[in-house]
Amino acid sequence: MKKKYAALILGIMLGIAVTGCSDNTEAGKQTVQAEEDKQEESITGEVISTDKESITVRLTDPESAGEKDDSSQEQTAAITENTQIVRSQGPGKMDEQEAPEKPEGDESSDDAGERPEDGEVPGEPPAGEMREEDITWKDIKEGDTVAITLDTDGNAVKITVRSDDLGQRMGQEMNSSSTGSITLAGVYTVDGDVASSEDQSYSSEDANENTVLVKNGGSLTMSGAKLSKTGDTTSDDESNFYAVNAVVAATADSTITVSDTEIISDAEGANAVFATGSNAVVRADHITIHTMADSSRGLDATYGGTVTAENIDITTEGAHSAGLATDRGEGTIKAVNGTISTSGEGSPCIYSTGDISAENITGKAAGAQTMVIEGKNSITITGCDLSGAGENGVMLYQSTSGDAAEGTGVLTVKDSSLTTSSDGPMFYVTNTEAQVDLNNVSLNYSSGVLINVSGNETNNWGTPGNNGGDLTFRAANQILNGSVLCDGISTVSMKLSDNTRFAGSIDADNTGNVQISMDAGSTWNVAGDSYVSVITDDNTSLSNIESNGHTIYYDASEEGNAWLSGSTIELSGGGSLTPAAE
Repeated sequence: MKKKYAALILGIMLGIAVTGCSDNTEAGKQTVQAEEDKQEESITGEVISTDKESITVRLTDPESAGEKDDSSQEQTAAITENTQIVRSQGPGKMDEQEAPEKPEGDESSDDAGERPEDGEVPGEPPAGEMREEDITWKDIKEGDTVAITLDTDGNAVKITVRSDDLGQRMGQEMNSSSTGSITLAGVYTVDGDVASSEDQSYSSEDANENTVLVKNGGSLTMSGAKLSKTGDTTSDDESNFYAVNAVVAATADSTITVSDTEIISDAEGANAVFATGSNAVVRADHITIHTMADSSRGLDATYGGTVTAENIDITTEGAHSAGLATDRGEGTIKAVNGTISTSGEGSPCIYSTGDISAENITGKAAGAQTMVIEGKNSITITGCDLSGAGENGVMLYQSTSGDAAEGTGVLTVKDSSLTTSSDGPMFYVTNTEAQVDLNNVSLNYSSGVLINVSGNETNNWGTPGNNGGDLTFRAANQILNGSVLCDGISTVSMKLSDNTRFAGSIDADNTGNVQISMDAGSTWNVAGDSYVSVITDDNTSLSNIESNGHTIYYDASEEGNAWLSGSTIELSGGGSLTPAAE
């Protein structure tokens, strides 16, 4: 396709040159005008079918459906050898790579997730901008959303595939393979055998090389080791997904048990401990990890691998280097007792595209959120003390990288402390369904915003206008302070129980859809006029709501509010609960 498009451009340039030599004749003018006239209509739609000769879409833009204004109307366009077919490509996954969207009202720097030095990924456009990549008609699949520029003959001049459709599909296709294109090799390799090592030192200096590698169902028991790694990766993806260049790596059906060991890496893409592939297992106890370069996480698991660790001391300095991380193909990490310190941009304490649990961990992220969940994945923490300095305290989102399947992200926190120095919200949700469960958690933040659930326009996460969040927020035995923000394409369901104390306002701008339910022992100290679609309270007298002179508006047409009978109820403190104006 690129060759055909290049030939077309060359032909146009030659045509212009000939026209110039003939002193811009009237015939030349007519030719140019005719070419311009043929690019006069644009349509958008969902692909029904495509082949090398045509593409048929179901129009999704009412204006492009003609006078019938029928959004289900179908239209077919001819594909010719001169049709340009591209996918629009912009920043996708935040991972530890891209900066999250700044919450409303946040004027802080955009630097939180950018690459170091110039703040841009080499070869990529600046954050928020789009580029186009040539593809062929074979890359277009049923269900993709496309924009098509037509000439007056009904030929497709240009077809643009929306990047989130194609990007996620490509990611899913990549997820189906748990091995990369670079063959793993290690300084110390156990290949299908059972081996042990005690009080040994191993070092790798070569690009793409592991220091310790166990593969093909092998098993290694290692103790008292000193392991080091230099020599950069030649592929970030291969390192992030398949353990290329990792210090310690176990592949499918292989097992490593490592204890009383020091692990140091000073190389790009040199993750410290990595399990990749089905039934890959690493068990670690009393290990010290120090990584210094970018894309070098502490504990990492992909494609169904599992890492379990106790008594850990993890320090990472580079960008995109979370302390605990899972990536493409999902993985499981369980960490108990220890410390995590990350200082690089976009390096949270915990980043999950799988299932991560942490217990009795103290962690600090100097350049990122405390935790990030992407897609239908989870983080569970108990007895932890985590702090961060990213754009928000905790983020749950769905990117378009294809590294995480869509679904409900679940964060469960118990008997812990979460702190952020951010000017943004404590919890930020965008372009995903999410569930947050808190039980006896100390929340420390100064922004005054407890929750922000909203769409985004700057990260190419979903389609603007259709990429809000849906959050179920459960709080038991909690003290909650601050406002709850929700935009018009998002929803929040708050459930307060077990003597939870909430002081704040809900959807003060009346833009979203927020429901709140309270048990009889929980209270709401209203900090500003609030709008709720549904309110339920086990204390039907509502004496557990202190209004402070503010009004709570509810939607009398909602079935969940039937118990209120559309009435206005005076609240303690001089305010009231009253139906919102229709």
